[in-house]
Amino acid sequence: MKKILIVALLILFIIITASSVGAVEFGSNSANIKNTYLPLKPGMAYLFYGYGSKIEPHAYLDIAGTDIVDGVKCTVVNFCGLVDLVEFVASWVAQDISGNIYVLKEYDSENSTPTIVYGKDNALLVMPKDPKVNDIIFGGDATVVETGVTVSQLNSGIGPFANCIKVMWSDGEISYFAPNIGEVKNGYPGEVDYVELKEIFKTKKNVVVIPLSD
Repeated sequence: MKKILIVALLILFIIITASSVGAVEFGSNSANIKNTYLPLKPGMAYLFYGYGSKIEPHAYLDIAGTDIVDGVKCTVVNFCGLVDLVEFVASWVAQDISGNIYVLKEYDSENSTPTIVYGKDNALLVMPKDPKVNDIIFGGDATVVETGVTVSQLNSGIGPFANCIKVMWSDGEISYFAPNIGEVKNGYPGEVDYVELKEIFKTKKNVVVIPLSD
């Protein structure tokens, strides 16, 4: 009987341990995003320009502020495609106690169900603290394919950037993330059109805010 009890307790311990593997723990500073390859400071904005066959404003990324999702303090990041003004995405992201970034909620204007709440139990990994080759990031939509990459000076005069990570998205697009900045360039292999970071600036009062309504 004693042996059976010990075995039962051992099985219970294994089940509990297995269920806790990969659990995400957020602290009181979860909205303070200091990840090396995706630092997100509220009040900052990033403007991206397209080059190649079309030279035009392409996208605008705005770190809007903070909000609470499932008891976790998050930083709200707004992304707006500036080519046709139909794409608008907002993500509520938080950094865990280990330095990894997760998304707990998102809004996508192009989805039939635009708002999805993952919460802390189903949070999607966006960027690990120390990205390595073959890491699956951005909620499973991208993979790290190379580290230690150097990106040449951009058309805006920013750069060059050393020790970048190269990321491949599920549709074959390639992005480069520079330390202490974030994404600096992306495009499809073999195509002349690509997008680069043009400017980083503090959010201006005349920025158009798109309401997050379903």
